[in-house]
Amino acid sequence: MNRCNEVRELIPWYIAGALAKEEERSVAEHLSQCAECRDDLVTTMQLRLDVRAIVEEAPAAPARLRDDVAKQTLGRRLARLDVGSFFLGLSLGASLRKRSIPIRGDLNVMGRRIRLFNTERRGGDE
Repeated sequence: MNRCNEVRELIPWYIAGALAKEEERSVAEHLSQCAECRDDLVTTMQLRLDVRAIVEEAPAAPARLRDDVAKQTLGRRLARLDVGSFFLGLSLGASLRKRSIPIRGDLNVMGRRIRLFNTERRGGDE
């Protein structure tokens, strides 16, 4: 039963083809022998197809709405993730600027910020 729980957690990645070869082989072997996990595989695959169909049927946002949102958020921080402590941490941030979303990563060592990367072409700190 413990193996079933492990396989059920891996089913979405198995369907997406995102498992390492050995893991994929192990899951496939288990699925060939376990009817309950095969049922979970079928259910997950059907759910994935249903969600994809709903997303494809959803109308796209009108261009005017996208432009209005871009104007209101231009240069504003969209997201930020900070992990760590005062001594050592990693910070990732994304902002909308000029119809692009530059992403920045910093390493914080004892309160000192070290820029790891910045996808924005020109300078421009927050």
